[in-house]
Amino acid sequence: MSLSAMLKEHHQRTASRKEEQEKRKREAIAAASEFSSALVDHLNVGVSQAYINQKKLDTETRMLQSSVTSFNKQTVLWLKLVEDLKNSLKELGDVENWSKSIESDMKTVASALEYTFKQASQIR
Repeated sequence: MSLSAMLKEHHQRTASRKEEQEKRKREAIAAASEFSSALVDHLNVGVSQAYINQKKLDTETRMLQSSVTSFNKQTVLWLKLVEDLKNSLKELGDVENWSKSIESDMKTVASALEYTFKQASQIR
């Protein structure tokens, strides 16, 4: 084999290797790009789910705050009603005591009148 044939064969092998290296380089770049896209897509799914969950939590928090405010107003009304009922029962108890006192006084007056009437009847 001659020197020029060996040189030619060497150049062909070198060119073939360079082509193979370029092919592998393009494949590696494509694979890295696909991997990056897949990774970003996977992360975006998690991030978008977290965002959706946060929106739901915000909505539920607002609803809960509204419910708590409404419950608080209702509780204040109930407390006022209970206080009014307590005062009414207290007044009713005061009226009952007053009526018993009046009844006792009326019995005393009636007894005194009856006694006076009997005394006046005996004197005549």
